[in-house]
Amino acid sequence: MSRDRKKRQLKPRIFFFVEGKTEKVFFEALSQHYRLAATKTIKIMDASGLDWVDKASSMMKNDPRLRPDDHTQVFIIFDKDDFTKQKINQMMKKADRLSQKMMTCQLGFSNRSFEVWLLAHYQVMTSRIESQVVLNQKLSKVLGTTYIKGNSRQMEHILADDKVYQAIDHTKKIVTITTEQQATNIGRIVDTVIA
Repeated sequence: MSRDRKKRQLKPRIFFFVEGKTEKVFFEALSQHYRLAATKTIKIMDASGLDWVDKASSMMKNDPRLRPDDHTQVFIIFDKDDFTKQKINQMMKKADRLSQKMMTCQLGFSNRSFEVWLLAHYQVMTSRIESQVVLNQKLSKVLGTTYIKGNSRQMEHILADDKVYQAIDHTKKIVTITTEQQATNIGRIVDTVIA
């Protein structure tokens, strides 16, 4: 008599398309810390005249290793930088269209920069926009050493002791994508993938 094998539920593949080194190091560290085995972080810094959604879509189309299936979750992570509200809305519409093609696609956005999300691991964040200098100074203070963008040891320190749950809570009031106020919805994305 043979045993019935239980069907193993496959974990969804997760692609993080990120703008810069800091985001890449963070999501790689997050994937390792929470053992997200089916996760891949891809840096798409040079958009070559395209927006981030177009660039990510093109990469998935042209690289067989990045071909999504109906269980794939795609997150495109970027800072406000010079993007206008209109351009961000266009990218949101494109992400929605990609979500209709088998996979789910969401934008991860931070206004002023990704450091808003990193600092949220230590303090409640408000909608008042802080300068990049102030964000870096505050991160240096809580880390006890000069903050260095994309430093993997500092990222491990930030993720230690499951502070990511504090960060999720510390950013609940600034999750709406906006160009007028400080904002980050990275906590929603992180909450989704580590749940």
